[in-house]
Amino acid sequence: GDPCRPSLDDGTQQKKSGKEAVAKVLRLVRGLLSIAIGLTAAACDDVGTGQTSSDGVKPEQVRQYLLEHPELILNDPEITASISRARAQRERAIAASRRQSILEERADLLNSTLTPSSGATDADVTILEFYDYQCPPCITSHPELEKVKAAKANVRIVFAQLPTYGSHSIMAARAAIAAQRQGRFDAFHAALMTANAPLDTAALYATAAEVGLDVERLRADMRDPEVLRYLEEVRALAEALEVTGTPAFLVGHEILSGGITAEDLTAAMERQHP
Repeated sequence: GDPCRPSLDDGTQQKKSGKEAVAKVLRLVRGLLSIAIGLTAAACDDVGTGQTSSDGVKPEQVRQYLLEHPELILNDPEITASISRARAQRERAIAASRRQSILEERADLLNSTLTPSSGATDADVTILEFYDYQCPPCITSHPELEKVKAAKANVRIVFAQLPTYGSHSIMAARAAIAAQRQGRFDAFHAALMTANAPLDTAALYATAAEVGLDVERLRADMRDPEVLRYLEEVRALAEALEVTGTPAFLVGHEILSGGITAEDLTAAMERQHP
């Protein structure tokens, strides 16, 4: 037969070269934004073959070709960057699915009467904030979250105490849940977030009195085993969601860590509900 024509039946098709063939492969990989490549046609040294059609190329042929020619991927920055983006996107999707499952399992906790929140439980988007009253980025983020709360009608905000700054933070978290029991969480929360002073026990009780709380009842509720158990369940939820610091905002199934702006939260909400 023609020595310039490769045989597709005898398993000896090994030399697939030529600038046009390689260019075709790379264009196909980039175009699909995945590890996809067309089989190149054999070419004789003295005869041009023209462009090679990728019609009829099967996925298993693509995979086999890439296994035989990994340098086409490793040597191309655009392809490796696309692979990295695809891998990161896949990992984010897996993490989001996992967070969704955890939130569904802990729905009773999120809807507990001890859980401070604003907005309807069936809102389009729920923002779950893990925070500490002595955490500077939490304090900085507070007015930004309030902007979103005022501007977005169909959003629910859930406030989850995650005290990480020592005993005073723990006492403040217990006091916040005790204030929730009296229906005065919002006022107490705002006062603590804008106090600009160390939150020792005396300051907590003074702030409680200023916003109209029954301080003696607050003291008793802060010691209630139910309140203590509740805060442990919130901490367990944070650990399950792999939240290790404050502030952390779970917007739908997307997590934002560290200080945020209203624009950050709004953008995350729009990604959840375009």
